[in-house]
Amino acid sequence: MTRVFACFPLGLGCLLPACGDPVPDATVATLGPEDPNVPQGPSHRPGQPCILCHQTGGGARAFSLGGTVYADVASQKVVGGVSVFVLDTAKATFSTTTNCAGNFFVPTEQFVPTYPIWLTLRAGTIQRDMASPAYREGSCAGCHTSPLGPSSPGHVYVIEDPTVDILPANPQCP
Repeated sequence: MTRVFACFPLGLGCLLPACGDPVPDATVATLGPEDPNVPQGPSHRPGQPCILCHQTGGGARAFSLGGTVYADVASQKVVGGVSVFVLDTAKATFSTTTNCAGNFFVPTEQFVPTYPIWLTLRAGTIQRDMASPAYREGSCAGCHTSPLGPSSPGHVYVIEDPTVDILPANPQCP
């Protein structure tokens, strides 16, 4: 459950969503408000760092991993139905699937990896392996931000070359 703090600076009211910890709360505030057309839940805040609020002791159900998968490096199109496979350093594995908002998440009661971890995405016959292991961050968007640049590998995407690879149809997602 997200906490909401009311404030009345200079007589003006405002509502700020909060995770319950001042450091993540300040970071969440920089992300901007929730999309009013998307209810809080599995489809909200695609492309944003899930673990800011979804951490043990946070204001929402705790996740050990979470992220959003896009079609390709240049696209803002999210992709549902992508299988996400996790392998940790202890050789434990976990798999999940992206929802129609492109989001996936791993609740802590189901799996907590031992870092470093390796991830693989699979959509039909397309497979994309993460080029390097992740050493510390449960939110993919903690490192994978848009745009691609010197400080980021860009968002997580499944197709390397959209002129060659075609995503399979997903009847679950429009």
